[in-house]
Amino acid sequence: MQEENAPRLASALTGITRLLDADVVPGDTTSFGVPSEDGFDDLPDEDPDLLDSWYMFEVPRRTDRLLEQLPDGASQFDNVTKSPVDFFEVASGGTAIGYLWASASDDAAGYEPRTPMGEAALDAAVEWLGRLSEAKARGLSPTRALHELASSRPDSRGGAVTPGSLRTADSLEGLQDLSGRE
Repeated sequence: MQEENAPRLASALTGITRLLDADVVPGDTTSFGVPSEDGFDDLPDEDPDLLDSWYMFEVPRRTDRLLEQLPDGASQFDNVTKSPVDFFEVASGGTAIGYLWASASDDAAGYEPRTPMGEAALDAAVEWLGRLSEAKARGLSPTRALHELASSRPDSRGGAVTPGSLRTADSLEGLQDLSGRE
């Protein structure tokens, strides 16, 4: 299909160039291709972020939607960090549905739902974010809140922290990759 459209696009660009009496000045690379004087060239294979840049927007938007479900004025830890994060696996019915995380060097903590688990993971996220909000309101540090919540009793909505699952990710982005963000 691209081969069929290329001559038409080149012809249209040539016509526009003549009509405007202006040379084509290719712009910046987009998520669709690299602009050239006669159309678009394929994206380079060596930069996977250019091939699928939408994932960079999906996770923050999802987190914002989940945080909107907390009561107005609820205390919140920062939901982003560039530092390593400690995290526990959260499971329901023996299946991992997300990760409860905290940064030891920032005032950041949160819950990262496992994308493949769908609504169950998102419902659990609201529960865990509410618990983190309560911990923040009580003045707990992110790491203290993480360890306190790890010993929470299981419930049908939020599941439970998997015993012995404490790990460290080099970054929040690494944990988001583990969560199966798409």
